[in-house]
Amino acid sequence: MKTINILLFILLFLIPSALFANKEQVVLQLSWLHQFEYAGYYAAKEKGFYDKVGLDVIIKEMNYLRKDSVIDDVLSQKINFAISYSSIIERYLNGDDIVFVANFLKRSPLVLVSQKNIKLPTDMIGKRFMGGKDALKNTSFNLMLSQFNISEKDFIDVPQSFSIDDFIQKKVDVTSIYLTNQTYTLNKERVDYNIINPEDYGAEFYVNNLFTSKTEYIKYPNRVKAFKVATIKGWKYALEHKEELVDIILKKYNSQNKTREELLFEANQIENLILKSVYPLGSIDINRVKRIADTYIQLGIVKDKSRLNKLNDFIFEPEINNPIFTKDQKEYLKKKERLFLCIDPSWMPFEAINEEGKHIGLTSDYFNIFRKELKIPITLVKTKSWTQTLEYMKSKKCDILSLAMKTKEREKYLNFSSAYITSPLVLATRPDITFIDDLTTLKNKKIGIVKDYSFEKTLKDRYPYLNFVQVKNVDDGLMKVIKGEIFGFVGVLPIAAYKFKESYLGQLKIAAKFDEKLELSMGFRNDEPELVNIFQNLLSRVGDEARQFIYNKYVAISYESRKDYTIVWYIVVFFVSIILVFVYWNRKLTSQKEETEKLLNELKITEKLLEEKNEKLEKLYITDKLTNVYNRQKLDAELEKEIYRSGRTGYKFSMIMVDIDHFKETNDEYGHQVGDIVLVEFAEILGSDLRQMDVLGRWGGEEFLIICPHTEKEGAIIKAEELRKAIEDYNFTKVGKKTASFGITTYKQGDTEESVLSRADKALYEAKAKGRNKAVFLL
Repeated sequence: MKTINILLFILLFLIPSALFANKEQVVLQLSWLHQFEYAGYYAAKEKGFYDKVGLDVIIKEMNYLRKDSVIDDVLSQKINFAISYSSIIERYLNGDDIVFVANFLKRSPLVLVSQKNIKLPTDMIGKRFMGGKDALKNTSFNLMLSQFNISEKDFIDVPQSFSIDDFIQKKVDVTSIYLTNQTYTLNKERVDYNIINPEDYGAEFYVNNLFTSKTEYIKYPNRVKAFKVATIKGWKYALEHKEELVDIILKKYNSQNKTREELLFEANQIENLILKSVYPLGSIDINRVKRIADTYIQLGIVKDKSRLNKLNDFIFEPEINNPIFTKDQKEYLKKKERLFLCIDPSWMPFEAINEEGKHIGLTSDYFNIFRKELKIPITLVKTKSWTQTLEYMKSKKCDILSLAMKTKEREKYLNFSSAYITSPLVLATRPDITFIDDLTTLKNKKIGIVKDYSFEKTLKDRYPYLNFVQVKNVDDGLMKVIKGEIFGFVGVLPIAAYKFKESYLGQLKIAAKFDEKLELSMGFRNDEPELVNIFQNLLSRVGDEARQFIYNKYVAISYESRKDYTIVWYIVVFFVSIILVFVYWNRKLTSQKEETEKLLNELKITEKLLEEKNEKLEKLYITDKLTNVYNRQKLDAELEKEIYRSGRTGYKFSMIMVDIDHFKETNDEYGHQVGDIVLVEFAEILGSDLRQMDVLGRWGGEEFLIICPHTEKEGAIIKAEELRKAIEDYNFTKVGKKTASFGITTYKQGDTEESVLSRADKALYEAKAKGRNKAVFLL
């Protein structure tokens, strides 16, 4: 019996050892320290995906004190796989035998963070830039800064400490950070900062690139394939089980001692950068690789172009024709056989159905591009009006709506892509109307608006003093203006300009501009969710140059900004008089060439003065005259923007509604002049300790509103308490001590302007009900 037990023990010991011995050990080198950016690799290891393909994977952190390159380690076969930046493309073009295996971050989180007074790259000149010399070696930063002719001599280089604390303590003015994790610390510490993102200046590079050497690939092609497949499975699992992966990191990979909250923040940021709804996990877009390669060539980093046409040798298992759809999407399209498209039949230059029944206008160019990628036809469904188009979408007679603004009502039956056309709203009037700077002067004037257009309800709510009347379509509205039946017509700027030129030359003009903008997306029947991902993918492949070309093809307009024409005409007459006198005498003394040059100089001076006046008027338009903070019109626009951004990105913002306690008693006892002084001082207290990104405005009367982007519940409560205490401790002029009540809320998915404001207002009411001088949070 004893012998049998010994044999069993030996078998149990040897079998796992034999299995382990059959696994191939490989080393993966990370591009930084352990964090959620590498969660897919941890998941593949910890959930056994690597084990199942016979791999024993050792995951190594980056030693940032090393001066040699991880790419060199891969090429010399010291390690098998590594993660790096787009520099692997540059190294391949310059002759290194690298194989690009997979990419996981479609957008780069690497940006510059700057102190609040540094907003543009040019503001960095003469400032303390931590790691500045090293940053210039990064192609995205180099590309951005070179556009402004900024070199190493233009800033003070501070050695890199790899600590965000130096920035928080203002020892440096600028440094590089990762949006995915370090902004968490900045927000938590309530630091005022700006982000300077190279992507905003055309520097778009791949990040989290998995690569190996050509030697590794030739020797072990199956191992490379197995590693890629298992890693993609790991990323899929990590994104579907973020909290579990955070627990794994906390237990086994937390060399940076991050908190759970910090890692969850990073997890959500990473998911946004992966764009999994648009691109298959791990996919490599060869067209984007070509664009990155072209950038290296333009910068002179790559001089030999011979490998530019051999990128298929660089990318591991390049897919034939670079397919853009997943397997499920392909199956959906195959079953669908045909897609049906609805458009606005009369909305040029954006779109229309012409006399031959064909789709024309700006959106037709987009759909012609889409048709080339799709393997099934897109058939136009003819409608007679925009209202009928919407009815067809509701009844599922159409699969796609080419152009529409996302609204709460429409989301009941439509899914929406990201916005791909943005345009301001303007007021068209007869040409004898002077430019209108203050819309309140149009009280009770009849303003035409097309029935069922998305901005109808928004404008009616925001401008209750205007008498909005429905019209059938754009032409109906403009004709009513010409006939004098209505004062003006609200429309989108390109549409108005197109109609003026095509049909109503000299009969109409743009007399006012609204702050509201129309953000237009594609809409899709919501019972077939595959459609939105398919077309979002197609839309993402239309480059900036192509978009601009399409827009310029149909929309060639110019219009004057808001101006006080009374003052402007005085200025114009004054300078024209000077110029005329100047020209008269100049003709007697100088040549025609000198006259022209000096005349142009005078005109430039006039133009500059007009621009300065316009800037002042713009500021007045969005500023509360008494307190000098933003007014309600500006707050409405900022709130709409934050809701849109939060809905798209998942970032949360918070809102604080503030009301001065017993303010009516102050007015009654001391008079309105003293009350105005209290309001001014109150606004100064609220604005004294806000971040650059926060938005403060007067909501009305003694109520103020603070919008706090990228702020969760905890941060908003802390800020409200700080302000409450500051107000409580302050001695107001003549009235002494005052207090205030605070209503706080945070954006949640599906919120509208009405819902988030209502929640903040309820929280404020509850604070008052509890005895005032309180801050209450509601969600």
